[in-house]
Amino acid sequence: MEGDGKTKQPFCFEVNQGQLFAFAGVGDRWKDPNGNWVKTCSILTTTPNAVTSAVHDRMPVILDPDSFDLWLDPGMTKVEAVSDLLRPCDARLMRCYPVSTRINRVANDDAECSAPVELAQIQDRLFS
Repeated sequence: MEGDGKTKQPFCFEVNQGQLFAFAGVGDRWKDPNGNWVKTCSILTTTPNAVTSAVHDRMPVILDPDSFDLWLDPGMTKVEAVSDLLRPCDARLMRCYPVSTRINRVANDDAECSAPVELAQIQDRLFS
């Protein structure tokens, strides 16, 4: 609920002026005790850069497009070959801006969810 004192300000993070970007993730599948296959995945995180540190104490590993093939190579077994990829994204390539709390409702699925808002607008709504 808005204005309940528990709602945190959501932010949009962009890389390369809004281009698509990829997180470093790992996936696996395994059988549970009942013999059912379970598919799992995780997004790897790292220390925050200057853009993300104001919001959180860690950030997802964002891969450079030049490293996609290396990261996705199913034959890759050399940890040291990919360990250099597990670093914070260059903060100069990123930007962050506040967005409306309407993004917190799954029913809201439109471009307005990622539209920038002024923090003053949000404060006015909370205290009026």
